[in-house]
Amino acid sequence: MPTVWTVGSRSGTEQDNLSRGTRIQRESALSVVLGEVSEQVMTRANRWRGTHIVALGIPVFLLAGYGVDDGGGGSVQFQLAASVQQDARIDSVAQMTIGDDPDDPLHKVVGGLLIGDTLIIAQMSSNSLRFYDRRTGELLLSAGGAGEGPGEYQMLSSLMLGGDRLYAYDLAAYRVTVLDLSGTPERTVNIRPWGVFGFPQLVGVFPDGSLLVSARFLDLANPARSPMIRRDLMALGRYDASGAFLDSLGTYPGSEYYVAPFGAGGEGMGGVPFSRKIWPGVLGDAYYLLDNKEAAIPVFDPAGNPIQEIEPGTALEPVTITGADRGLFSNLDGIDSDDLPRFYPFYSNGSVEGGAFWVLNYVNPERDYRMEWSVYSYEGDLLGRVTALERLTLLAVDGDLAVVLKRDELGVETVELRRIVGWG
Repeated sequence: MPTVWTVGSRSGTEQDNLSRGTRIQRESALSVVLGEVSEQVMTRANRWRGTHIVALGIPVFLLAGYGVDDGGGGSVQFQLAASVQQDARIDSVAQMTIGDDPDDPLHKVVGGLLIGDTLIIAQMSSNSLRFYDRRTGELLLSAGGAGEGPGEYQMLSSLMLGGDRLYAYDLAAYRVTVLDLSGTPERTVNIRPWGVFGFPQLVGVFPDGSLLVSARFLDLANPARSPMIRRDLMALGRYDASGAFLDSLGTYPGSEYYVAPFGAGGEGMGGVPFSRKIWPGVLGDAYYLLDNKEAAIPVFDPAGNPIQEIEPGTALEPVTITGADRGLFSNLDGIDSDDLPRFYPFYSNGSVEGGAFWVLNYVNPERDYRMEWSVYSYEGDLLGRVTALERLTLLAVDGDLAVVLKRDELGVETVELRRIVGWG
């Protein structure tokens, strides 16, 4: 197993004494973090920007029927050897649609939950949580809004469920708002960066109420002297329910992105097509690290100890990026061809929905519209495959119902409740 570089716990004083570089990072690299936040929602439907971890021999929740265009109109396919218990599809007909009213549109949806008879939508554009009747689509309540007070957000970036509480994260304030299921704020939890790491993001909530947080280090004190593809350093840390830092769970090579000198001693940043990306997530009382270019996904306990690896039934072989798609690298000025990605990713994303782990096959943004997820239990058993014939972002699952985010050709957003046909 490759080496894991760990970072020791830091005292409160050390956390307070963040370096000037870290403080600069908070201001200068916010656009990079925002790109990843958008992608956590958008890539769940199709986008390609990258991050990767090489720090653990990553196990796999394999995607069934992975396909990539071979450049000649054909498709290179990978199939699961293991038997699939369910073969289902997300219906093309919506049971209910939110956001199709021009007087009350949706914009920058960053999360959704289906709890009982209530659909909850988190929207960054209004910094609010919107509660709807799942049967009628009636807006019941709008909670939050822009601000710095209790229950308000400067940049609402995610919404998740932990036990019987809602956890809404403010990316600009580094603050978690904990609400009851009716949308009433109960408390706020400030997430203080640790060590040299900044830009903390809430990854998930463990059953004991402790928080899994990711952070990153961008060495902006040493800007690029020439164009390059760089990988930042990602760290995972655990905080208690009150926001006290408990321990570092390791550091890993993180996102790949393009950097080039810009202005007087600065640098510009941008995405790299088909680059490496890693998605951490909470899986019951454990957490996983999903690498889009590794065929295995490791699972760890809350202390960071590996507890299982799930291997594919059939080995995945890398597929070389076609000549047509390599044309997408033309905007990466100054990068040697040997430094560019050579292979397509295996995966586009992974998330825990409805008590199961959903892993999305890689979706090429240039030509793929059909989507396919392999769905696994927390123990890593394959539960089945789910397909969709259009690009959708999966927000939540409750039994055989899925909450999906749909964008039309103009980028107009709607949230739909759809049946998962053949599931359950």
